[in-house]
Amino acid sequence: MNKKLTVTYRFWKKLLVLCLGLPLALLLVWVGLSSNFYLLEVCLVLFGAYVFRQFAETVSTGAVTFYPDKIVKNGWFGATAIPTHALAVKINKQDGVESLQFFHGTDKNSRESIPVAGWFLSEEHRLWLDSYRRNIYRIGDFMRAPSSNSAACVEFEKAVASFRFITILTILYLLVYVVCATYLYWHYPVFNGYAPAVLVWPIRVLFVVAALAAYPLLRLQARLPLAERNYNQRVQRGQGQALRSALLANAVAWLGLPLFLLSGNKLDFYMLLLAGGVYHRDFYPRLSDWEQLLQVAPATPAAVPIPRRSLQVSLALLGSLSLAGYAGQPGDFKIRQDCTDANGNPVECDNSHSGGHGGGSGSSYRGGSDDGHSGTRRGGFGSFGGSHGFFGG
Repeated sequence: MNKKLTVTYRFWKKLLVLCLGLPLALLLVWVGLSSNFYLLEVCLVLFGAYVFRQFAETVSTGAVTFYPDKIVKNGWFGATAIPTHALAVKINKQDGVESLQFFHGTDKNSRESIPVAGWFLSEEHRLWLDSYRRNIYRIGDFMRAPSSNSAACVEFEKAVASFRFITILTILYLLVYVVCATYLYWHYPVFNGYAPAVLVWPIRVLFVVAALAAYPLLRLQARLPLAERNYNQRVQRGQGQALRSALLANAVAWLGLPLFLLSGNKLDFYMLLLAGGVYHRDFYPRLSDWEQLLQVAPATPAAVPIPRRSLQVSLALLGSLSLAGYAGQPGDFKIRQDCTDANGNPVECDNSHSGGHGGGSGSSYRGGSDDGHSGTRRGGFGSFGGSHGFFGG
C-alpha cells in the first residue's frame, strides 16, 4: 500500500502561539527570578522552560506525513520518524477537538513519539487524520496495546525506571537549592559568592567546559553492546549503560549549585540545570534501541531515528544565559534582601562585610526596623523562612 496522508498546521495559529508563548515563558522566568521566594522561583522557571519547549515544538513543526509503515514529522530542525509496526496512540479531547500523540510501542517511549495538536489543524485535515488512523492503522478511541516483543518492552521499562529514579534525585537537589538560597537570603544583604571576584569567570568557563565535555561521554554510553554474544550479558550491559547515562546527564545539572555558590549568580544554577535537562531528554531510553539490542526488530528497515542535538542546544543555552546574566546588570540575578534605613525607606544594601569571600562579621546583618528584625518580605518558604535559623547567624 502506498497510501499516505500529509497534514500541516495553520500558519496564523502558529504565529499566534509564537507571539503569546515566548513572552509568557520569559515572563514566568522573570517573575520567578525576581520573587525572592525560592520554591516559587524553581517552579516558575521550570514551568517557563516547559512552556517554551511546548510552543517551540509546535512552531517548528512543518508537516506530518503518515505512511502505512511509518510516521514522519518535518520541521525546522530536520525530519524525525517512528515506525508503525507497534504503534500506540494517546488521544486528548478538549472542546471537541482531538489532539493525538503517536508512540512506538508504548506511551512511556517519549523519545519516539510524534504529537499532532488538533487545534492547529484545519477541520478537513482533522477528518482525514481520524479516518486514516481508523482505517489504515486500525486504531480507535483507545490506545492499542503494544505489539512489540515483550522482552524488549520489559527491559526498556527497566531502563526508563533508572532515568526516573535519577530524576527523583534531581528533584531533591532542587530542594537543597531552595534551602541554601533561603539561608543565604537570611544571612547576606547581597550574596556575591564565595569565590574571589577575579576567579569567577575562569571558574565559570571551567564548569561550562565540563558540561559540554559530558556530551561525547554520553554518546559513548549510548552505543549498544551488540558485540556481546550472550543474551544476559547484553541486557546487563544495556541496563548499566542506561543508568550511567542518566547519572552523567543529571550530573551536568548538579554542577549548577556549586557554581552558584562560587559566583553568587542564580543564572549559573539555572543554565546548568537546563543544560542537564536537555541531555536527560535527548539520551532518554528508546524502545527501538532495545529491540535492536535484543535483535527483535522486524525485518523491514526502521524509520529515520530521532536526531540528537544536545551539544548544539546546550551550547546555545549556556552561551545565551551567560550573556543575559553578565552583559547587563549582574546584580539583578543575585540573592539580595529588601534593605531599609532607620526610617523604613528602601536603600541600597550594604554588602561590604560579606563580599566575594562570603565571610565576615557583617553576614548576620538584616535590613529592617530598629529592633533588628527583618521586614515582612521573606525568601525561601515565605512566612516559614524563619524556621531555617538553625543554619547559623
